[in-house]
Amino acid sequence: MEQLASYGTADGLKECLKTSFKFDNENHGVFASHAELLLTNDKGHQATIRRVIRSAYNENTNLLSVQINDGDPEEKFIHAAGDTDHEHGFYRWLSDYSDITIPVFTDEDGTKIKILYLQQIFASSFVEQTKGWSDFFAQIPIFNTKKAKQKIVEYTLGLSGLTEEFELDKLKEKEKKYKFVWSNTIETFQAITAYYNLNTARLNETFTVELSPEKIQKLQLQTRLLDGKYASLTEILIMLERQVKEIVRKNTLVRSAKSGSSDLARKHAEISEKLQYLSSEYQSIQTEKINEEIKVKKYQFTANQLAKEIETLEGLHKLNELKSFQIGAVENCPVCNSSLLANPDISLKNIDKINGSKSLPFYKSEKNLYESYLKSSEDLIRRFQKTAAYYEERIGEVKDMLSILDHQLLEDARVPSRIDISEEMRLKFELEKMNKVNDLFTRFKSDLSELANKLALIRARKAELTQNSELDKSKVYAFQKAYVKFLSSFGYSTEILHRIYMSTDESNKLFPVVSVQEMLPQPIRLVSSASDFIRAQWAFYMTLLIMAKHHLGILVLDEPGQHAMRSSDLAQLLKVASNVKDRQIIVAISKEEKTKPSKLADGNIVEESQIDLLNILKESGLQEGVDYTMGMIDDHGRKDKCIQPLTLPPPISDLGETESDK
Repeated sequence: MEQLASYGTADGLKECLKTSFKFDNENHGVFASHAELLLTNDKGHQATIRRVIRSAYNENTNLLSVQINDGDPEEKFIHAAGDTDHEHGFYRWLSDYSDITIPVFTDEDGTKIKILYLQQIFASSFVEQTKGWSDFFAQIPIFNTKKAKQKIVEYTLGLSGLTEEFELDKLKEKEKKYKFVWSNTIETFQAITAYYNLNTARLNETFTVELSPEKIQKLQLQTRLLDGKYASLTEILIMLERQVKEIVRKNTLVRSAKSGSSDLARKHAEISEKLQYLSSEYQSIQTEKINEEIKVKKYQFTANQLAKEIETLEGLHKLNELKSFQIGAVENCPVCNSSLLANPDISLKNIDKINGSKSLPFYKSEKNLYESYLKSSEDLIRRFQKTAAYYEERIGEVKDMLSILDHQLLEDARVPSRIDISEEMRLKFELEKMNKVNDLFTRFKSDLSELANKLALIRARKAELTQNSELDKSKVYAFQKAYVKFLSSFGYSTEILHRIYMSTDESNKLFPVVSVQEMLPQPIRLVSSASDFIRAQWAFYMTLLIMAKHHLGILVLDEPGQHAMRSSDLAQLLKVASNVKDRQIIVAISKEEKTKPSKLADGNIVEESQIDLLNILKESGLQEGVDYTMGMIDDHGRKDKCIQPLTLPPPISDLGETESDK
């Protein structure tokens, strides 16, 4: 309560408790003061808590003395690190004593994150007079708590979102990280396979994050052969091994010059044909690359134009009236998409606001579509570049082989030719290279399988959390129905009542909003009169108290009759409160009718009547001792207000005296 009632660094306590006070027109200095609080929990244990306010002996005001039943007093500390965790922290003790568990989220690594503190939880139980009625939980201490107000409602109603939102955030972070690793792994492997002219059909489509480890292991790499057919990496390895064996066997034999010349001529023809094929493929890739680059330029131009039109439409949407609108600013009509470029000098004057809100989503989706085209095209161009580099290397190799072969045709071929020896070396190198690629592919599939398992676990857990959120919705709906029912009983404006619901949007989540035609839902505070918003707060705190799964069981409303509330509405609040038998509701209301000057809208000053509590209780029909207990603080007509002398027992020396002597 101290932290909810305080402002900035102040402790919220009046000077009469710390320095001096006035009583019977005489000033009195404060030498020492302290506060005591007696609590009883549901186990029947009584706790007496004593705290120094002003000490005559330099006692620490942030040390509290706690005594349970007849036990020895123990010191507990507050306003220091650990007051919610440490064995001697006061809030740790209070949490244990009251059986009000401080909600904590525990991460996988054991790290604990406090979701709420007791001081924040208490905000649902205490509405302070000065600032408390300005908003829901108006004076809640934040303590760097994420969405503190929303978390109080989640905690009070027992919603799973209280802790699961933290887990969901962690899951999203992990999922984002794993998807980034997944994408990098595929791109890196693509770069390697493109260089060797290997690929997996529809690589990006096939390697989606939903791919199962079983399907990943079945993936195969393949390449296009000279005859236009495709062969898998396994088939290529078998073919290369066979070719290596044949060339090794051939080069071990001594051939005749005639047969050697014949073989060289045949080999020359085969390699020339291969060079022609590779050159043709290279030119084809270069052509496709150029065409794709032209597409990129067109896509970029269209995306830029859409961005300009979106900017123009958004600007027009904000204007109340178009004083002078040049049609040429937008190339197409926002409604019918017709061209507006036929006569760009035409201007429209004094035209009502154009509603392009329905066109904006279309333009934005088109822009997003072209941006996705751009990214795909840029990725494709990079793959073309890598494939072209592969063909350039192979064309260079084939040209070198032809050059050697030309010399060999002129030489004696009685021994294995240099071209055959070079071919043997090339095939062995190619076989070794493909074996390395195969090893990389095996490791690549293993890495992807591991990532796929992790992502599958995250998706499964997110699905569980989504199911829990559906259960939360039913609780929130019940909370909403009870809230609106309270609003109606408190006399809230009926024309707004049927449009009130509990928001699911992050900005106002779990707080009442009002649907407004052609506008975003508005917080109830913005569409309510001052007195109606006070009723809205009565209903909110009462609904939380009654429907709560976790609550202190106490509600303190300090001067709820703000903004000249009608006596009948305040009487209804007291009637509703008197019907709650298993909670403690404390309502602090000035008991006597008074008047105070109030300034009207036209500037005139009138005397405004304040609440007369005694008449309200009389009219309500509530019975003292049955429906409520009255604790009266009488000022006896003095300005001292609450300052009263203590009724002390007689001194020991006076015990033998008679009553008349006293």
